[in-house]
Amino acid sequence: MLKNKEYLIETDIFVKHLKHRGKGNSALELAMSSGLCFTTVLNAAELIDAAKTESERDIVISLLSAVKILGLHHRYSLYVNEFSGKVVSIRDSLFCVVAKINKLVILTDDIRRFKRTGLKIISSRDLRG
Repeated sequence: MLKNKEYLIETDIFVKHLKHRGKGNSALELAMSSGLCFTTVLNAAELIDAAKTESERDIVISLLSAVKILGLHHRYSLYVNEFSGKVVSIRDSLFCVVAKINKLVILTDDIRRFKRTGLKIISSRDLRG
């Protein structure tokens, strides 16, 4: 397990945490126990938008209060071209810029999504290893 790391958590990890019913800790819980967890305002918005009821929205907001949410400074837009052609969307480019500028390890189970970026990416499997 990685120790004293700083992770940028992708939306899929939050969704899996919210659906987690198995034995043991979720990947998010493992990450939180081994380091600091961050996400972006875009990821937070995706999660809140996906909540179908007021109860689900409250759960998501409670979950998000357990991590640090990074805003998007206008200077980040200056670096999105670095990830053009390496990811499929501006959203993913901005996520990568946040990871790079803040020196964060991306935590996602969709490794293929970011594999061409040159950034440090790990999956939940890496946390359990």
